[in-house]
This record gives sequence, structure tokens and C-alpha cells, in this order.
Amino acid sequence: MNDRPFPDLKPHHAGLNVRDLEESIAFWTDTFGFEEDFRAEIPPIKAKIAFLKRDGYRLELFQIEGSAAVPQERLRPNTDLDIQGTKHICFSVEDPQVALEQLHDRGVRIVGVMRGHGKPMGVEDDPRLDPEGRKDPAMAFFFLDPSDILVEIIRRSDFQD
Repeated sequence: MNDRPFPDLKPHHAGLNVRDLEESIAFWTDTFGFEEDFRAEIPPIKAKIAFLKRDGYRLELFQIEGSAAVPQERLRPNTDLDIQGTKHICFSVEDPQVALEQLHDRGVRIVGVMRGHGKPMGVEDDPRLDPEGRKDPAMAFFFLDPSDILVEIIRRSDFQD
């Protein structure tokens, strides 16, 4: 017998307040293969909303008229930790280095790369591996979406399901 509370509990979505709804929908659909699920509006709070989905997980994107931009200290993974609250959303892949190079080549803003356990995220102008092998492959990295929201990509094999 399972005595944990809410035995049917599963992740459903992450909500992101974005600068431009159309730009964010294009980013998440074109770059990561999410599909638009549906849209809604909440006129009393001047909110336009879009739900995107992929493989049973959803992103809820909010565009709120007059919302404030992300503060500077929230734009880097190491300084974002100085502020309590929600930090980022994260996705796992088999090979973060491949994903890192693909996103870098697409012009996505990479803001931190982890190349070993226990090491802080480092900022790299060019996160691609060099032919001389001076860099270890990335095991995790952070990027900023078009609304300056931190997103992490991690190596799936570092975690057991």
C-alpha cells in the first residue's frame, strides 16, 4: 500500500510571465518543439495567456500589460540564488553539450555552463568544445529565454527516475 499523500501527484506545468507572448510562443515552439495547446485572457488583470505542451508537460505563458522586467541579479544562475523564491525551470537531455552547442549556434543567450560536479556555473564566450580537449563536456547549463527567464538543461543520466 502506498501511504504517501496524493499518490496520483504528477508535474503539470510551469508558469512564466513573459515580455511578449508571440515572441515567447515562437521561441518555445521553434526551439524546443512545444505545441500551442490553447489561449485565454483575464481582462481584469490585463493578462493574455497561452498554454504550450510537449510530452505531457505544459508551459503557461502570461503577458501582463505593464509588468516589470526581470531584475539584473536574476539574470545569472549564481547571483539568482541570492534571492529566495522560484529559481528556474529545467529540462533533461542525454547530452547537454550537444544541446548547448545547438542553442549557442541559434543565438540563444547562454549564461552559465557547468563542466563538473561541485563547480559553479561559469560564463563562456564560446561554449563549444575545442579540438585540443581543454574543456570537459557540459553536464548542465543555463540560458535566458526571450523574456530573460532562466532555464536549465541537465544531463539526464545524473539523476535516477
